[in-house]
Amino acid sequence: MNRKLFSSENHRSQSILGFDKRAALAIQNHFRLSNYQMLVLSWLKGLWTGILISLVLHYFISH
Repeated sequence: MNRKLFSSENHRSQSILGFDKRAALAIQNHFRLSNYQMLVLSWLKGLWTGILISLVLHYFISH
């Protein structure tokens, strides 16, 4: 039985996961970022998103 668990050819069953992986690789290759720099970039994106959400919630709660 010949199975391909992590095939890079077709991502039909894992379309969202495949799209996310391809998008991350495209960003990494375009800006020539290392894996560590991608990790820092994703951490900063999460931090920025959290700050924006907290500011929006603070605005709605205080007004």
